[in-house]
Formats: sequence, structure tokens, C-alpha cells
Amino acid sequence: MMTLRSIFIFTMLAFTALSPCNAAMPTTHISVIVSLVDNLTQGIEPVPAKIGNGDDPRNNLYWGALYGVKTFLSKADGWRNLGCEQNINDTILERCHFAWKDKLTVTADAYRGSRIDRAMLDFMQQAATPPDAAAREMVVFIGHDGLMDEQNQPIISRFPKHAGHDKQAVVLACMSDEYFSEYLQAAGSKPVVTTFSFMAPEAYVLEAVARGFANQAGEAEMRNSAGAAYAKYQHISAKAGRSVFGANTRAKPISLSLQ
Repeated sequence: MMTLRSIFIFTMLAFTALSPCNAAMPTTHISVIVSLVDNLTQGIEPVPAKIGNGDDPRNNLYWGALYGVKTFLSKADGWRNLGCEQNINDTILERCHFAWKDKLTVTADAYRGSRIDRAMLDFMQQAATPPDAAAREMVVFIGHDGLMDEQNQPIISRFPKHAGHDKQAVVLACMSDEYFSEYLQAAGSKPVVTTFSFMAPEAYVLEAVARGFANQAGEAEMRNSAGAAYAKYQHISAKAGRSVFGANTRAKPISLSLQ
């Protein structure tokens, strides 16, 4: 009997075989680390208890809720959920594999909310690891900006450093350009989509960026796509949406709505 991992690898190989052109194209993959929102342990404005339990991925705002990564990518146009595994270890509560058309695969991990320190450190370590020569890779962090919290400051000394490489990094968290960019650059990675204000790091932004990455969009285009998606779902102006991601214009931080 094939394991879920075997099925995932088989599916990726099948994508490559779909056409003669695809055989020459590099594999395009995104690794997503989701720190589940947690009212009890994170320095956040509390959200409703049902979606704010960092031990419950099924209902968590950033995973199982309407605009959480698992739910949103499972239903978005052109996307397929290839399967999920529960309880990878005590820290990663669920791992799901997704595909967008025949262009992109995504692996998303739901980290226990109280282990946001581990989630950020693992994200930085992935960002510092050069991609395979035949691959296009991106790594994404989604969740509370834990670097804002004093108790997480010690992990900064453990952030890796590396010579520059081609792996792109995205941080969907409040004020992430200020708190993450310099460390990502020191790790050798390129922060292509970061934020310049408080924001709701919901999965429609990830979905827009992922499609852009699959289509080999540049940094400016991905930031604009992130802003457009944010404006649409947050019901704000296009200009305000773009400003969250530093695209084309700067604006004062805007209020956010967690769906």
C-alpha cells in the first residue's frame, strides 16, 4: 500500500510528465509554516475562543477557519488538496499537500500556537537552505509576528546566516518587513513579500502570491497581487491594500478585519 508521502511524490512526477515542455521546467514548490493563532500564549489582541485555540487546527483562524490555509486552498479555484497527515510530532499538528494546476505544489505545516518560537526558527532555517539546483522554491511564514514579543527575542541569536541564494521568502505577519527582512537577507534568502503595517495574515494573500510565483512573476507583481487580494477580502481600497505590502505607495496602517 502506498503511503501519503509516496502518493505526493508520485503526483509531483505525474505533473512533470504532462507535456514535453514541463519535463524541461524546474520543479516549483512552496513550503508554508503556519503558526496557529493562540490567545493564551501569543501577544495578540484575543480573537474568539473557538478560532483562537492554538492546539486545535481544525477550527483555528489560520488553518481550519474559512480563510485559513487548509480550508481556503482546498476550495480555491484551480487548487487540489492532495492529502493531510495529523500529528507529525508534538509541534506540527497537521501537514497538508496542495497543488495548483500543473505548475505548483505546496506543503503547509500547522504549528502548535504555543510553539511559535519553533515555527519562526524553522522558517528561518528553511530560508537559509539553498534550493535544489533544478528547483524553484519559496518559503512562507504565516501567523503572529512573534518577534514583536519579548519572550521570543532569544531565538534571534539562533537565526542562521548563509551566502546569498535564489530561495524567495514571504512573511505574512504584522510589520514583518521591519522585524524579519534583515534576518532573511543575512540568511541568504530574498524577502519578496513582507508587510508594512498591521494586517490579517489570511490565506487569500498566500494564494495570490503562490499563483504569481508559479507564473514566475517578479517581486513587484507579487506584492501588487497580495495587495489586490487583501483589498478584495478586507473590503478596503486598492491603494490601502497595496500599501500593506509596500507596493507602489505607502499609507498609514489600516484597521484589520479577521474573517
